[in-house]
Amino acid sequence: MTENEQLVQTAIRLGDATLCAADRGVLVCQSTSRGISALVVAVEKERVVSHGPLDWGDKLVGRAAALLLTLVHPRSVFALTMSTGAQDVLRTAGIPFACDAVILDVLNRTGTGPCPMEAAVSGIDEPLVALETLKQASQTLSDAGRNHAPRKGST
Repeated sequence: MTENEQLVQTAIRLGDATLCAADRGVLVCQSTSRGISALVVAVEKERVVSHGPLDWGDKLVGRAAALLLTLVHPRSVFALTMSTGAQDVLRTAGIPFACDAVILDVLNRTGTGPCPMEAAVSGIDEPLVALETLKQASQTLSDAGRNHAPRKGST
């Protein structure tokens, strides 16, 4: 295991980050945000200002996240939990990966059905199409959350 891989795994396992990337022994990307939006932002930023191949870590990597990660051509990907669909995407792309636990599917936050981001990319194999689809799905969920949030002063 490389120094970068160790750094990424430690940051994720200790809860110092939910998403991170390392290069030359330094975390060049680190987030504690929930959901896939932090990965969307990190991938878009990395595609513009490339550090070259990085070692990436995420608390949870489903198929949607794996499709995004292929866009930055990582040296490796680590996840505390990874879906079998994510493993298939990374394996097909030739990206080395490791995880602590494997799950069949990523569920929504209440555990009552599929994750909306995973559902959004169901049947999509092209990473750039997945990126645009996930941005739209994330915006739709964000807008829906704002429209259903209680207003100040209302009971």
